[in-house]
Amino acid sequence: MQIEIKKNKTKNVNSKAISALLGVFGVLIISAAAVGVLLGIRLKSDTYDSLFNVPKINIIDTRPAVTDNPAVTQTPYVKTISYNGKTYTKNEGIVNLLFLGIDSNAERREKNKGYRSDMVMVCAVDTVAQTATLLSIPRDTYTTMYKVDRSGAVEGTVQAKINAAYAYAGNEYRAANSMACVQMFLQRECELAEPLGFTLDIPVSLYASIDMDGISKVASAVGGVEVTLDATIPDVGRKGKTVLLKGSNAEEYIRNRHDTAGGDITRASRQRTFMLSLAKKIKNMGGVDIILSLYDELQRYVKTNLNTDHMLDFAKLLKKIKIDDIKQVSVSGKSKRINGSSVIVHDEKETLELLLDIYYIQVQ
Repeated sequence: MQIEIKKNKTKNVNSKAISALLGVFGVLIISAAAVGVLLGIRLKSDTYDSLFNVPKINIIDTRPAVTDNPAVTQTPYVKTISYNGKTYTKNEGIVNLLFLGIDSNAERREKNKGYRSDMVMVCAVDTVAQTATLLSIPRDTYTTMYKVDRSGAVEGTVQAKINAAYAYAGNEYRAANSMACVQMFLQRECELAEPLGFTLDIPVSLYASIDMDGISKVASAVGGVEVTLDATIPDVGRKGKTVLLKGSNAEEYIRNRHDTAGGDITRASRQRTFMLSLAKKIKNMGGVDIILSLYDELQRYVKTNLNTDHMLDFAKLLKKIKIDDIKQVSVSGKSKRINGSSVIVHDEKETLELLLDIYYIQVQ
């Protein structure tokens, strides 16, 4: 059993700068002007072929079933399904970009705890309607994931918080294992209390990750990011106040989950707000200013499997998508203690309906 990663080679060896720029938040913050400055080309084509030609994550598993859940053994990638008396067909124009915020703080490094992806978001971009939905999956969401050794061999599956998928694999396979975990979750191949008779067709093949320590530095590099607080957060500000986030208060804003109601779910909402505010700030900056302000920081903190073609196609889409119109949603659930750990058990019915609303079209 192996996880096979097909790495996309960048066609332009001088594309490191746009890799850094787009790699942070992909479609959300790269400016087409910056790409034009770097590559000296005009983005006129309305096709986005590169985004639909990404190899799916190839999880080779010879066991008869990934888990005891019968849903997992169903034929995957179902494009037309019936649910609750309604018929849905897959929206073939949507592509996904997974955003991971990696927590690699000093405590984790010193105690060898393993890194976690403490921000998990999926940006679903409709290339036909030219709209986008930003879907948060709270980091404590309890779900199924692979356990992968350093050679890439799949040792089995475990149930854990979704942010742990990044740690359940060796260095080379961390991002791939996170993508596989999120894909299983979205396709409803995860272990479910009420198994379904189908799996959805929602591949996750592109990602961009940033070290959480780097987000505050990026905010500082652009002169700060303005947000209006929906709750009082110590060391940031009082509810209703508009604050400029940069440096330590930006980090507190995106990390704090103990001083406001709602815990991890509320924090995920703040992270979406921060990302979109940062996206707006960067999009309004000139291409040269972006490069000068962000290049060094992003080179240090960003990793991605996006190649130049992907970046150009996302940049073309961004020109046509208004950031204020990006829909923000989150997986919902309730806190529960499992094996002594506090986790979020997602509402399976609400999650399925949410996914159908994003990725499928009701036809009957």
